[in-house]
Amino acid sequence: MDLKNIILFIPFIFMFLKCYSQPVNVETLYDKNYKLINGATDYLSASSLISLDSVLQPAIQKKFIRLQNEGVIFLGYDPHYYWYRFSLSNKSDTAKSLVLLLGGLGIRKAEIWKKKNNRWNSEGITGYQYPLTKRPYRYAHPAFPLTIEPTSVDTFLIKIDESHSYKSISFVLLDAASMKIFEHRFYFLMGIILGLLLLFALFNVYLFFSIKENVHAWYALYILMMLLFIIKDEGLDPEFLGLDSSNGYRATSMLAIAALAVGFLLQMVQSFLTNTKRSNVLYKSMNYVKWFLFLMAGIQFMVFYMQPSNEIEYIVFHITNKTGMAAILLIIVACIYSFHRGFKPALFLLAGQLLFLAGVILRGLFIGMNQHVFPASVFEIGLIAEVIIISYGLMYRYNQYKKEKENLAFQLQKEKVNTTKEILNTQEQEQKRIAADLHDELGGNLAAIKMTLQSFNLPAEQAETVNYLIDTASDNARHIAHDLMPPEFENTTLEVLLDKLNQRINMEVAINF
Repeated sequence: MDLKNIILFIPFIFMFLKCYSQPVNVETLYDKNYKLINGATDYLSASSLISLDSVLQPAIQKKFIRLQNEGVIFLGYDPHYYWYRFSLSNKSDTAKSLVLLLGGLGIRKAEIWKKKNNRWNSEGITGYQYPLTKRPYRYAHPAFPLTIEPTSVDTFLIKIDESHSYKSISFVLLDAASMKIFEHRFYFLMGIILGLLLLFALFNVYLFFSIKENVHAWYALYILMMLLFIIKDEGLDPEFLGLDSSNGYRATSMLAIAALAVGFLLQMVQSFLTNTKRSNVLYKSMNYVKWFLFLMAGIQFMVFYMQPSNEIEYIVFHITNKTGMAAILLIIVACIYSFHRGFKPALFLLAGQLLFLAGVILRGLFIGMNQHVFPASVFEIGLIAEVIIISYGLMYRYNQYKKEKENLAFQLQKEKVNTTKEILNTQEQEQKRIAADLHDELGGNLAAIKMTLQSFNLPAEQAETVNYLIDTASDNARHIAHDLMPPEFENTTLEVLLDKLNQRINMEVAINF
């Protein structure tokens, strides 16, 4: 064969290798305890369900295409049904017990067949439409126990129904012992993550009832919604919430739950950023997006449960998704605006949102990461970091308000003391003026009247009576003046008076101003 023919034949070789998967050597599992086999798996998509007999036809077998070699493959809201094919080889003299883990979303039904003695036998059926106790392997995600015979090559076919759902798929092989270790690690990590979220949610509920601020109630609702979202995302709802049925799964749409969470977060941000005026464009935009998000969450709940056409599901999904992204962007802009205007606690909210957003972006960019199948993922770590930082920000805001309240109370008390002093000084000055008027004006006038009357030739009895009345009036005026301002108070300091008082009563009396 000349060089030209060899070059022309190369594309056909690649097409052959792409269309027919090579057997996965199960011995390689014991190097890492697990193996992602997407790159060794072929798939067939169709607009309707295809029976096993139809798939086994040679013409259909040639239509299988190799999957991308990624950890998790996201298919979105497409209208297709899928068949998958892969082969496992066991070159040892002992049988191998394995577990095939399907790390995908929205798997309504998955059935696996194995070819043995030229016959295809069903090895198990799983999916969210089956109760947890009836699944072939009891775990959060769909899984199948597999046995590979000694010195054999076994081929498997899997039919997966992910209709009316945002779908993804991943094929992971683990030996049985490693699967048990992974299960314990998975439940341990999820227990820590969910426990932390629940702790912070209850902490904010406590703060709400303690200090009566709605911002803590809204944030507690946000955390609880995100907790429920993670439970759904990791497939824990059948085992711990009892949602191990088709109706239970479809009544709790992940996207609708996420939309509610972001809506509550928007409400919390509006309550948190106190220097964002209700009349400005940013606040009004957040209001419109928030209520539209709540509306789309309700619609998403109904659509996900009722299962209309794929076109309607696709439109509702993307509108809800885009609205949520717009809400997150508005929150970041509002935090920057509020911080720029001098509200320092907004920095905590901004930092938390950026960390969470970084986790979301990394989850999307590095879509083939093992963490999609083996948590904790960067999304969950980012969420925990966000909750910790924002909760600290709420406490910082509360402490700041507490200090401001204490300073205000101190200033009010200081103003009250100053006002009291001014009133006393004014009263003292007025008493001095009245005393002086009584002593000088009234006393002098009464003396003048007495002297004038003495120049008159009044009968002795009348003169005595008038003099008596004038003297009495003068004495009363002098006593009133002295009562208003005793002479010793004018020329004696308060400290001297206190010393005299202490000597008289043999006690220590002090006055602090």
